[in-house]
Amino acid sequence: RPLNAGDVPWIEPVTSSVRYESDFVPYKLATDVVINGRAHAPGEQACQQLFVEFQIGKIGRSLLVVGDRIANFTGSQPTFTDPQPFAVMDLKYERAYGGVDVFSMPDCPYPYPRNPLGRGFVVANSREAVQGRTLPNVEDPHHRLTPDNLCVGDFVRNWAEQPWPACFGWCPKTWQPRASLAGIMPGDRPTEQELRKAYAPLVPKEQRAAYEQTKLPDMDFKYFSGASAELSLPYLSGSQPVVTRNLSPEGDFRFHTPEDQPRIAIDIGEGSQEPEVVLHTLMIDMETRQLELVWRAAIEYPGLDWLPQLTKLEVQIT
Repeated sequence: RPLNAGDVPWIEPVTSSVRYESDFVPYKLATDVVINGRAHAPGEQACQQLFVEFQIGKIGRSLLVVGDRIANFTGSQPTFTDPQPFAVMDLKYERAYGGVDVFSMPDCPYPYPRNPLGRGFVVANSREAVQGRTLPNVEDPHHRLTPDNLCVGDFVRNWAEQPWPACFGWCPKTWQPRASLAGIMPGDRPTEQELRKAYAPLVPKEQRAAYEQTKLPDMDFKYFSGASAELSLPYLSGSQPVVTRNLSPEGDFRFHTPEDQPRIAIDIGEGSQEPEVVLHTLMIDMETRQLELVWRAAIEYPGLDWLPQLTKLEVQIT
């Protein structure tokens, strides 16, 4: 397929999770490993829960997938219903822990900053907030949602202690903690300072001192890594053995990533250069049996002021 110039949602932007993230990022510090797929019960025989697992090289990850459940408010504490049997379950952030609590305080809904699209996020321990709430289907087996930790209580103090959303897909740029890593790119700092000086006279005098003392953060390049938690791995090479379990109807599935690594030569008018090539993204679509590898090569250039002088740009890939 062509490179993605922007993020591609599963259904609609903002209101659904990301199917493919943009391939046009300046730099990744690691290889993003992303798996789109569904959980399949062994033999397609419905079950209440199962583990899905994958291993690439010596690194493995697992998720616990549970059938549909809801929370009930019994007496003064929540309880969970038993999981409904399932044979196939989508592995998307919409089925992971998170969501928006619109019941605890209807005039001020609470979105879960790590995944506002999910299910199971409840703030107040009340019948209105708890009764009938849909619970997550996909969980971290080491940090599950339970009746004891369902209700957050003090949102500001406690939300960060809640379970992390569990998934193998892309984590959107606007979710925490990824969003907190954004900042000013190194080459843009002089321009940012000039703009701040230009806008300073427009700031009310009583706020100007605080404005001048405030500095926008530098860009943390981990921001450009969009894989789910613990799936941005030290740069991978080709020919990696991959094993998946319960991510396909046959149960265990084994394959190797391609051994061939591209060679990229770049000429910007100073002679051809062949920089190191690194793997930015390894994406596996288990339903279509497609494997995508995105490689990156980069060379140094004199800076933004030099760009108007660029008269040649040749890229050869072999």
